[in-house]
Amino acid sequence: MAGDLQVSFTGWGEALGAGDLDAFYGAIDEAAVIYDEDIPFRLDKASFVDHIGFHASGLWESFAWVPREVKFTEHGDCGIVSGFATFRGKPKDAGFRQRHMGFSQTWVKKGAAWKLVCWHQGPLHGQIEGASPG
Repeated sequence: MAGDLQVSFTGWGEALGAGDLDAFYGAIDEAAVIYDEDIPFRLDKASFVDHIGFHASGLWESFAWVPREVKFTEHGDCGIVSGFATFRGKPKDAGFRQRHMGFSQTWVKKGAAWKLVCWHQGPLHGQIEGASPG
């Protein structure tokens, strides 16, 4: 059914925003490949869960991952989600952090559910600063 991918993506993002990490992780395939914006190497699902666990361990008063200008494309049982996102958060120690990034995700339909199998996100400043020689 058209729109299932968008519903799955939206639910996945809302689960993260609500702190429902079981639902958030549940949408990620066990064999997923993830390139996160603040780690310079590839993560598998277990490493990503560990990474988020570090951040969710009380270091933050609040945080949000806010997707923007999201596009959805379905090719049979394969779906592509791409757009921009803002990570914003308030660490307990001080200050406020905000990172703008581009992202792309590959989702695969497995039975009745869409599963996130590949996620890449990176900060926009690397695509803007120094993009052309001076």
